[in-house]
Amino acid sequence: MIRSEIRYACMAMAALAAGSFFTSCSDDDDNTPKKEIVTIGFENTGITLAGPTSYGANLYNGYEGTQFTSGEIAVTPSVKLHFGLNESMFTDEIDFYGGGMALSQWNYRSNPAGQGGVDWWYSYHNQCSVYNVNSTDGANQGAGADGSNTFGICFGYKDNNSMSGRSRLSFTNRAEFPLVSVDFCNSSYVYGTLMEGNPFGSHPDKNIKEAKGWFMVEVYGFDASNNPVNGGKPVQFYLCDYRDGSATATETISTWKTCDLSALGKVNAIEIDLKGSDYGTYGLNTPSYVCIDNLRIDVTPAPAK
Repeated sequence: MIRSEIRYACMAMAALAAGSFFTSCSDDDDNTPKKEIVTIGFENTGITLAGPTSYGANLYNGYEGTQFTSGEIAVTPSVKLHFGLNESMFTDEIDFYGGGMALSQWNYRSNPAGQGGVDWWYSYHNQCSVYNVNSTDGANQGAGADGSNTFGICFGYKDNNSMSGRSRLSFTNRAEFPLVSVDFCNSSYVYGTLMEGNPFGSHPDKNIKEAKGWFMVEVYGFDASNNPVNGGKPVQFYLCDYRDGSATATETISTWKTCDLSALGKVNAIEIDLKGSDYGTYGLNTPSYVCIDNLRIDVTPAPAK
């Protein structure tokens, strides 16, 4: 939980708003502003979840029920975190084809009873599931970070071959805050493709470990004028890395792991990108998904002058 991850002597307080909780910390110097961290955990927001199955048909234009396009969660009384889907080049409408982020509770890690198709659980039919082995397979509860129910599913990446865009999360009212960290986990679609092998990849007869490949998420930051921060450099976080002698060697992630975002400094927005070793003529061969939870934001007020 946040009490150990942020490394302050903290006391958890009541939730600031639906989908987030608030932590206040201070040291022995009464003149030092209290450290105030808001964690966006995506619980109980009232925002439409991906459904009605783990495919997430309600993320696409033309869905006959309530389609999800965007959502906002309170960070402070005057600022919200905004996220959603991009405009699709296929439909010229806002939907998941264009990339973006939605909320989910799905966690199928194998085929449910009666589901045919050997690879159903690691196909686009199950694109909104998280691969978290600390949860009960197929319960679709408790699969978020810290045993919560809800998490974000991000889809899309950006390069010259990409048919989708990055997921973007931004603060309203041009607000800028330092980010502390975020939790990442592989999706089932990605985990299965990496570990079972990708028939459409560069090494169709090998899994990512046998191919000595890698897959990562990158987090880019932007200020309120949409200028890149941190010199345009992203924070990089490996979802797997099997290269010989790699300093970032990582087994394919199957539980929630925390990524330090402090290098970005103050941001108004972040964008989630994905990169991998399995890259071909038409772009990234590995499905471009990652699950996120517990975005921790430093909302400490500026010291009084």
